[in-house]
Amino acid sequence: MSNKSGQNGVKNYSRKNESGFSMIEAIIAIFILTTGLIGTAAAVTYALEFSAISRNVTKAKLVVVASIEEIESLRNSRRLEFKQFANTGNVNNEGSPNQFLGFSNGFKDVSNTPGTDGVNGTADDTASNPGADGVFGTADDVFDRGRIREGYKRQIEIIDLSGSLKKVVIKVRYMNVNGKLGEIVGVSYLNDETRTTL
Repeated sequence: MSNKSGQNGVKNYSRKNESGFSMIEAIIAIFILTTGLIGTAAAVTYALEFSAISRNVTKAKLVVVASIEEIESLRNSRRLEFKQFANTGNVNNEGSPNQFLGFSNGFKDVSNTPGTDGVNGTADDTASNPGADGVFGTADDVFDRGRIREGYKRQIEIIDLSGSLKKVVIKVRYMNVNGKLGEIVGVSYLNDETRTTL
């Protein structure tokens, strides 16, 4: 048996036994890694977009619920009489101590501050500051973005079903992140029986 040894008894190994990555294996590994990273980036993008849509839907639902609760509160507190719950042009103010012009027809910006009637969703809701004279509706009024919920529009529709029952339909439109319009609809029924809460 012959043993190939170099100087000082160290064995020489041939390079044929050494192995490593070939160029093709390295390219395939990089391709697989890149595909995985692209998939992860797409999933993160989708999650962020879905989160924004979910946030907009939640805010729209809050507007719907708040509008329905406000209408019920107006009835329960007797600030408005049952016959006054109607859209503009259909309000019966006969014999009522408070005159009410009605809920606006069509979609309007959701105002954070009601107008002089103290009711949200009516024609006198404003997105302006009254200006130096302190009076709304004059030439010095200044538009104030802080007075509206940007990207949200609301429609309140009151449908008289009988003399003692009305259907309240609240629709809120909102913008999605991809520029599409979304809409949430809430339906409630209002009767002429006031409820007092303690």
